[in-house]
Amino acid sequence: MVRMAIFLIFLTVGAAGGLFYFVSTVEHDAAVWHVDPLTAPQTVQPHSFRMAPPALTEEFVDVPSPVYTVNPTLMAKAFDDYVLSQSKTIRIAGSPEEGWMTYVQRSPGLNLPDYVSVKFIDLNGGNSTIAIYSQSRFGYDDLGSNEKRVLAWVNTLQSFEQ
Repeated sequence: MVRMAIFLIFLTVGAAGGLFYFVSTVEHDAAVWHVDPLTAPQTVQPHSFRMAPPALTEEFVDVPSPVYTVNPTLMAKAFDDYVLSQSKTIRIAGSPEEGWMTYVQRSPGLNLPDYVSVKFIDLNGGNSTIAIYSQSRFGYDDLGSNEKRVLAWVNTLQSFEQ
């Protein structure tokens, strides 16, 4: 009986370690995760957050985007610099010159990847706006982490707001 209990403990620890290793080293396929934040379909699971101008998308918008009084390329470069300075964050697709980028940011403890696609939109007349779709790769509920991230990242652009 003791042998069986020890075997089950080792099996459980091994399985948990294997799962943690898989999640920590999973590859990021840009063809899957680099999505247009205006057209990416809303998931039924509560593990995503979208900020976008409602007039430019048919998808559900959690929070409408602010309007900025700056060239979208300039804003994209400043945003990219800030985001890449964040802990455990890399860009997997796009560039500020394109005005459309996708980042991966891993959670502090479990190293879970979240994907954040960002698009900068020229509204003409010297104005621009932003669309962001942030989603968790694993789990059902993100406990608000995608919303907190998007709002914090967008807050860095406050000096460009109208």
